[in-house]
Amino acid sequence: MAYRDHDLQTYAEEDITVSNSAVRLTLANIFVTPPLRRVELFVEDAQIRIRTDGSSPTSSVGEILNPFDRFTIRNPGDAENFRAIRTGSSDATIRARYLR
Repeated sequence: MAYRDHDLQTYAEEDITVSNSAVRLTLANIFVTPPLRRVELFVEDAQIRIRTDGSSPTSSVGEILNPFDRFTIRNPGDAENFRAIRTGSSDATIRARYLR
């Protein structure tokens, strides 16, 4: 079934602290009915690295996101496989918004 962006509704939000161990999104927010369509992530205060293939990023491996960057995940598989870790000595916070 096709959907349009304006048809999506937020059903959950969370703040996730990203430290020196890889963290993931809350699975209870991903596997829902009706199904997840998108996760919007906003990096608030420190640089992080991410991966969506299920492997854990390190402080030197993975896609870099900087403070104030936005990242969108468009399917439950990538949301389940999402991992993030900080790159420096300061913890980061990412804001996750779940839409369906």
